[in-house]
Amino acid sequence: MDVVYLPNCTTRRALDAEYKTFSIAVNGLLTTAFVVLGTLGNLSSMKFVRIANFDKNRGVVLAVSLMALAIWDTLLLWCAFFYYSLKSITQALNVEQRFDILTLSFHPAIQIANTASVWCVVVITVQRYVASKDPFSTGRGRLSLIGNPTLMATFRRERRASSIGVYWSIYRRHFRMPLILSTLAVLMNIPAFFELMMISCLKRDTGEVLRELRVTELRMNKHYKVWYRVVFRMVFNTFGPNLLILLLTLLTLVKLRGTNRSRNKMFQRSLSVMSREAAKENIQTAISFALVVKFLLFRSMIAFLDLWEVTIGYSHMIETFIYLVDCSNFLVIFNSATNCLVYLKGRQWLERTLHARKTRSSKEQKLQSSKHISLLARSWAKILVMTEGQFGVRLLFAMLRKNNLLFDSFTQDMDCDTNGYSRRSIDLLASPKCQEVGDRITNFVGELLSDMAAGESDEAICAKIRRVGAVHYDRGLVFNAFVWREFKVG
Repeated sequence: MDVVYLPNCTTRRALDAEYKTFSIAVNGLLTTAFVVLGTLGNLSSMKFVRIANFDKNRGVVLAVSLMALAIWDTLLLWCAFFYYSLKSITQALNVEQRFDILTLSFHPAIQIANTASVWCVVVITVQRYVASKDPFSTGRGRLSLIGNPTLMATFRRERRASSIGVYWSIYRRHFRMPLILSTLAVLMNIPAFFELMMISCLKRDTGEVLRELRVTELRMNKHYKVWYRVVFRMVFNTFGPNLLILLLTLLTLVKLRGTNRSRNKMFQRSLSVMSREAAKENIQTAISFALVVKFLLFRSMIAFLDLWEVTIGYSHMIETFIYLVDCSNFLVIFNSATNCLVYLKGRQWLERTLHARKTRSSKEQKLQSSKHISLLARSWAKILVMTEGQFGVRLLFAMLRKNNLLFDSFTQDMDCDTNGYSRRSIDLLASPKCQEVGDRITNFVGELLSDMAAGESDEAICAKIRRVGAVHYDRGLVFNAFVWREFKVG
């Protein structure tokens, strides 16, 4: 009978009380809380996408990518729970070995979910860039329910088919990218299936045979660490996607800003429309900035730890290394738990914030404007008293003195006995026509001040002034710079 010699079980490192408390709090309780909250948030986001995009046949391409991100983020959260969070929660019971089989089972799954989640964000960033570059090519799509009996019949059979089946039958060409991405994520992480193994070992103090989790020779191979764990993962899992997302986000913001400027010049938009477009641009900038910063901060530590493991080795400063690994894992979980909330709820929160800020600013502007209007009204009353109600007449006389053509146009249809007036004749002030036009000027300025006091919009007041200018232009009355200077001084 052959004798089988079992390797001795590894003596597990005794954890100090401080780290055990830290691990239970961060890896156990906080991670579990974010797993639950992130799952609820992702499910809510998927429901929102279904109602706002699929049911309305709007923005389906981006909606599919958001749903794929929500699914993979949810899988990543629960893989993390079974991979290490559950073990951390039960550390006080000293039953870590019972969960080694879960660690072995979920090790490749958590690597696949992490890669897929990263590249879902990359795909969404690419789609947003393409949409900003050519917005008319990424619209509602070529499919429509109206006039399509096949699709209408599909929805009539909705009671017999699931919603996913209905959407798949209509939008299956849009699901190709997530399926391809998911397949590539599995292929990229095939080595993760061979990094850990379970062996039978002998516990020396009791002679008991146990099952223990250990790393394989592949995982300890130096070339594998350098070329796969560091180079390959940095290019496709950490620094590569980070750099791509950063560059595409900056290009998207630049493109959107240039597009808004071109639209403003092309369509001669009003101030209100331009302010709304500027607000949308600010919201887009804020969301993009938040996503990029969140992604870079929460996922960059993984590459740093892989590089540390290859160059320094985790046997040196092992306590610090373990703390950093736990912090990195928690940041990844936090990022996955908030991805869809930032994409879908961030816009609503920013819109409410900007609306509240705009409301406060509008109230302050109205208060300041009312003070200015009251000051103008008092000044206008003083002017009327000082000019004995003849402000318009005096202003008209000053303008006529500065322009021969304007004076000739003004006097050509006057009575014959007044044609002898010169531009500098003070007797012109007493003419009926001068009095009539002067009263119009006075009344017009008074009307403008009344409209301002009544809260009329700037566009309405400017439109009234432009109508008066259009009447003068149609009659051939041209005001040169000297006339306008007299008007402003007057």
